[in-house]
Amino acid sequence: MDDRNSHKRRLPEDDTAHIQTGSLPVNGNAAPYTPPPNKRLNSHPGSGNSSPRTPTKEDGEPMTAAEEILLNFQKEAIWRQMQEYLREIGRSNERINKAEKSQGQQDAILSTADSFWSKLLQDLLTMVEQSKIPLKSTDLNAAGMKEFSSAILDSAIDGSHQEIRNLTLGAINPAVGVGSKQVKDVTLGLLRLIESWSQDRTNFRTELAGPGLSVEGSAAVQILAQEHTTIIQHNEKLQMDIDRLQANCHMFADQVSRLKNMLEMTKNRLKESALELDTSRSRIRRIEQRLNAQNGESLNGVVADGQVGSPGVATPSTSELIDLSEASREELLQYRRLAVSRLSEVEEMKAQRTMLHEELEKVKAQLSRIPDEKLQDSEHVRAVLVQMQNLRYEADYQRSVSTTLKSELDDLHASRRKFVDTLENEEKNRRATLEAELKKLESDISRVRDSRDRFQQMYENRCTKDDYEMQQNQEIRKIANTRKDRITTLSADIQRLQTMLATDADDSDPYAFCYKGPNDKSVLTDLQSKWTASEGRLRELSLELEAYKEALSQARSLEEVAASESALREQTQDLSSKIATLEGVVGSDANDEVKSLVATVESNDRTIRRLEYCVQAHEAVQAPLLNELHTVATAWGQLEEATSRKAIDLAQKEDLIFKLLSDKTRQEAKCSTLVRAKEQSTNMTAVMKRQSDLQLEQIKRLEERENASNALVAAGEKEQTKLSSEVVLQKSRLQEFTQQNANLKEKFTKQEEMLSELQVVLKERTDAFEAEAIARKRLLEEAEPLKRKLEEQAKKPEGSSDSEAVKQAARYLQLLKCPACDVNFKSHVILRCMHVFCKSCTDKLVEIRQRKCPTCRESFGANDVKEIYL
Repeated sequence: MDDRNSHKRRLPEDDTAHIQTGSLPVNGNAAPYTPPPNKRLNSHPGSGNSSPRTPTKEDGEPMTAAEEILLNFQKEAIWRQMQEYLREIGRSNERINKAEKSQGQQDAILSTADSFWSKLLQDLLTMVEQSKIPLKSTDLNAAGMKEFSSAILDSAIDGSHQEIRNLTLGAINPAVGVGSKQVKDVTLGLLRLIESWSQDRTNFRTELAGPGLSVEGSAAVQILAQEHTTIIQHNEKLQMDIDRLQANCHMFADQVSRLKNMLEMTKNRLKESALELDTSRSRIRRIEQRLNAQNGESLNGVVADGQVGSPGVATPSTSELIDLSEASREELLQYRRLAVSRLSEVEEMKAQRTMLHEELEKVKAQLSRIPDEKLQDSEHVRAVLVQMQNLRYEADYQRSVSTTLKSELDDLHASRRKFVDTLENEEKNRRATLEAELKKLESDISRVRDSRDRFQQMYENRCTKDDYEMQQNQEIRKIANTRKDRITTLSADIQRLQTMLATDADDSDPYAFCYKGPNDKSVLTDLQSKWTASEGRLRELSLELEAYKEALSQARSLEEVAASESALREQTQDLSSKIATLEGVVGSDANDEVKSLVATVESNDRTIRRLEYCVQAHEAVQAPLLNELHTVATAWGQLEEATSRKAIDLAQKEDLIFKLLSDKTRQEAKCSTLVRAKEQSTNMTAVMKRQSDLQLEQIKRLEERENASNALVAAGEKEQTKLSSEVVLQKSRLQEFTQQNANLKEKFTKQEEMLSELQVVLKERTDAFEAEAIARKRLLEEAEPLKRKLEEQAKKPEGSSDSEAVKQAARYLQLLKCPACDVNFKSHVILRCMHVFCKSCTDKLVEIRQRKCPTCRESFGANDVKEIYL
């Protein structure tokens, strides 16, 4: 069934290709159309001869009315087949239009998907730019995969609609999966980076809270500055990659526009070829009408001439008159002249007969005066009586022959009734089978319609669900955009706080504005070191004081207390002296520069405490923001998974729709074949009814002829009884009449011989003319592709090897087609002559009793046909 559908699909394409090659040269200008040779009319299996004239029987007898009706039925079948081919071409054009509409819808769907994907990538890139994430260019593309737009363009290049659908589905499914995976990877990377940032920030704060603040803090600030520079450099690289991707997107958009223009050009070419096909069809119809009119005129003229001629002359058949060419018309005119001469001779014989009848009447009048006795005793009367006895014997013989003819006629009636009964039974059985198949087809069609309605309802429900989900996705996208703006603002605040922390750390760079001399920096560092050393010494002294206080609480002796007091007094004096020295350096008596440095250090300590409070507040805000970002990322991943799942479901539904459409076309093809078979059966029944009617008419004519002959015999007997007394007197005249009759018979035999010789000569000349016409037609068929090839070689440019290969492939494909119908592919071989034809042509040949090969005219049997595979 699929092969038959593929042949039917190829048929309009082959016809259009033939018309285009025959009507359009290389430069694109319109050329005169040369219709292909109709091999069905030349080599029809039921004709029995490859000539275009009416086939005759092997013994030289003309064709009967039933054979003429069968030939007309075959011509009508060929015409119906041509009309069916035209209808199939129209259906194929409708399918092409439907495929183009579906292609436009697919292009719109792909453009929307491409715009959505490009917007998503732009959103991700803006997020990466705003957040300054150090991502590589390979993170935006999957390993070993193309971009979504390139996959769409690659899928849109192919011309076949089925391959376009397969390629687009194959491009959408991995691209959507890869897109969702990319979005997940990007969002997980963002979350990992934010977690690493939070961990670094906590480590940094712990380091700030711990001892060794000045040295370790400056090292951390330097590390952060280096990381900041590397992030900026990586961001520049990412910006370059983004620019390159945008250039690729523009290039792909240009390719899409160029491919759309090419598609429009091909559509225009298809429309032009369809218009040319319509014009060629109208030309073929006009030519056929002219040929039918000419054949009808010639047929009417020859039939009128045949009606004027004698009934003994065999008139040429209908198909012979239709297919006679200009070369045989002169011979037909000679034949007409001969018929006219024969007609004039017959009229002369009628005139002679009337004259003889008048003379016979005169003789009767003369003999009426002679007495009866003399007449009966004469020799002439006795001879006439002998002849009468012979005539009686012949009459008896004719009666016996008539009885045998009646018995044969009864047998013919019985056989005809049997044939009609068998034909009616076969027709009833065939109609019953056809009705059963039609009921089965109607049930299949109803089932297909139910499934179609069910799928339509499912599709509408899915569309409503998709619209609702699209609204939800838009709302989620709005929420995600608002959260994204919030994240960007918070990241900007975090970056600003990081810069403030870097400036507020214990580093010498922020105090550069206080330097007035070249040695101020070294003095400041010495003071800071002394300050830290004095603070450490004070801590040690406070610890010792506490220890001494604990020791005082214990039970000690007064001497030890006094000694310890004296020691402590000495130590306090030493410390007071040291404090005095320090006050001289740092106190009220110190320099103004030292005092300003101390004031700046105290202000920096206050700002550090304030910033620590701000950092604690930002840490308190950061945790909910991270949770919110995580929820947004998970929602985004779920959204991508849902979109990919919906795209896959949509592709599966489209596959189901295409399968249902293929089933529908298959059922339509089956229904059309059944309708065609029904039409053929009705036509065959009509033909059989016509044949039965013709047989009935022929039987009626035979019965009428038999009745007429019986009436003539009875009238002859009556006349014989009446003229028995007058025969003797008419003996002399009878001899003269017999002599004249013999002369006329000799003349008639000579004319019949001349007519047979003329018929033989006419047959030989028609055979020679048919052979010459066949050879000429074959040479013209062989010359057409050669001329076309020469024109193409003369007009083609250099380096057109692809067109030559395509034409050679078309020629090889033509070799695989059946030479009888030139439509189907070769599938059966005749073992007697090894000629190959299609199944339909071989079936038609096998159904005919006189089976002959259409190519070599060699007879074969039903067992000589075998199936092959090329």
